Amino acid sequence: MKTIVIANNKGGVGKTTVATQIAFYLGRAGYSVIAVDLDGQRNLTSALNGKRVVGNALQMIESGEAPSLSVDPGEVVLIEGDRDVPVSSDDAVLQSTVAALDGLEGADFCVIDTPPTFSALVYGALLTADFMLSPIELKRFSLDGVEGVLKAFVQVQEINEGIQFLGLLPSRFDAVKQNERETLQAVAESYSNLLVPHAIRNRVGYETAEAEGIPVFEVPTASGKDAAVEFGEFFDWFIETVEKED
Repeated sequence: MKTIVIANNKGGVGKTTVATQIAFYLGRAGYSVIAVDLDGQRNLTSALNGKRVVGNALQMIESGEAPSLSVDPGEVVLIEGDRDVPVSSDDAVLQSTVAALDGLEGADFCVIDTPPTFSALVYGALLTADFMLSPIELKRFSLDGVEGVLKAFVQVQEINEGIQFLGLLPSRFDAVKQNERETLQAVAESYSNLLVPHAIRNRVGYETAEAEGIPVFEVPTASGKDAAVEFGEFFDWFIETVEKED
């Protein structure tokens, strides 16, 4: 099973949108998927409303054990979030998170949405991950956390030597705004080897998909269709990148 952790220590950068749509697109491609909501805000749980629930994040962390499960090809199942999930630097939380997530099996992919902080919970997830993906907003204040993202990855890689950094994914990008275009150019110059060669634009189609708990490729509006094409191009890059690591 390949595990992808969506992480950034800034909130509001579109982590849940990216995690949700990756899970949906993986399912459409025929892969079996476990989606794990580690964020106490439970946005991934809301976005995947109606999917089969196979576990609870808080119960997993408290017990250090993964639920026993099996997932059919093309199915997306959910380990639901919990508002009481701990956000702390406690070593016990770190160890139990690692134990629980290491025990997860039964699917082709595991996609993990995380809270906007590099807490013990997030470090625990990264220590079990094969890949880390970091959505970023192209606003000056939102870029302040990029160095923190890279520092966290380096720290994790010292222990989890097999983890791969998929890159910084421009998210909620508004191409109409000159300052965001300029920021994208600046990021491309500063982090050319770390920037994902795709961007997720600020489209109503994504908001509709998340609100209705459906894939963006099922949103019938023009914005939904544009978003589906856009995310589909990113997903093609994503699946090619993760599959070649076999």
